[in-house]
Amino acid sequence: MSPAECKCLRESMGLTTKWLAGRWGVAEYSVKRWERDRRVPDDLAADLTGLRNLFDRLVGEGVDERADAIPVPRVDAESPDDKPAAWHRIIAQRISEQTDGRILYYADADQ
Repeated sequence: MSPAECKCLRESMGLTTKWLAGRWGVAEYSVKRWERDRRVPDDLAADLTGLRNLFDRLVGEGVDERADAIPVPRVDAESPDDKPAAWHRIIAQRISEQTDGRILYYADADQ
């Protein structure tokens, strides 16, 4: 995986270099370096590709549900799993583009 591919893939899923560094147990500087001018180690590239496969699967499942409202977390603390809130919001945006579902923050969806 090239540095550019790594960065594009990470950004397309709403993941930060800090989040990836924590997941991979490396310094954030290492992730930034891999995105700038170093080859991403094969095991980490495979993990990033696996995250993209999960991302795509969740978008597909959301599209299949065709929900009128797509609730999302406003901040990371509200995230239902270990992924950042931005991950969930970008998935919701992709679902909404295909279904016209309305994206709402969790608190707003309960009203």
